[in-house]
Amino acid sequence: MVRKLPTGSSSSFYLQLYQVVDDRSSDPIISWSKSNNNSFVVWDLKKLRSDILMKSSSVFGRNLTEFTAKLRSHDFRSVDKGPGELEFAHDDFARSPLMKKMMAKALSERIERFDAQIKILKCRLKAKKASLKVETLFQNLRI
Repeated sequence: MVRKLPTGSSSSFYLQLYQVVDDRSSDPIISWSKSNNNSFVVWDLKKLRSDILMKSSSVFGRNLTEFTAKLRSHDFRSVDKGPGELEFAHDDFARSPLMKKMMAKALSERIERFDAQIKILKCRLKAKKASLKVETLFQNLRI
């Protein structure tokens, strides 16, 4: 049975993790496994902490323990590696052009939802301002 990556609040974790792992500039720190398209390897634990976890602590956690716990809570499993290297795998988290397109589409949809929420909030704010203006005018008439 093939599971699909979840949508909703946890999809943010998958999207951001995919972006970090797929970013060639972070390859010395974290990159796709050379032997498996469904896993990634953490090559430099110190740099992972300082360069990635510190900047994205709200998504990945503040330290390696929290990062590992978040990965496990999102169904990633540890793969045995040599000392100082960590590898994590997930059957539905894969390096592929299709996955890249899916992640880009999901990110685009999140941006569209966010823009729609902003538009709704702006309309509510405008209505509230108009309502307050009308209330003020009525109060001035009651003098």
